[in-house]
Amino acid sequence: MADYDQRVDTGASFRQSKRELWYMLGAWVAAFLWVVGYAKFSTYSLDPGEPLDLVFGIPKWVFYGWLLPLLAANIYTLWFCLRFMKDEPMEELPGGE
Repeated sequence: MADYDQRVDTGASFRQSKRELWYMLGAWVAAFLWVVGYAKFSTYSLDPGEPLDLVFGIPKWVFYGWLLPLLAANIYTLWFCLRFMKDEPMEELPGGE
């Protein structure tokens, strides 16, 4: 049975999905800013003749600017999907429609 003290057009499922949307958008924006910002400042600051710093055999800017954020985003997504997302039961419509 629906709780009629809440707005009729927004149920618990809608509010939960909206909350999940903002968490995922925030994570996406943070990852985007890190990847683009780090790659821009660390890649274009290199001199053309300067040797590359390597981490595990790949350029340092690729490791810290792409690979590490990708790993962090995957771990965050797994945590988010397994622990944060909730399955809300569907509410009945007011008036029995």
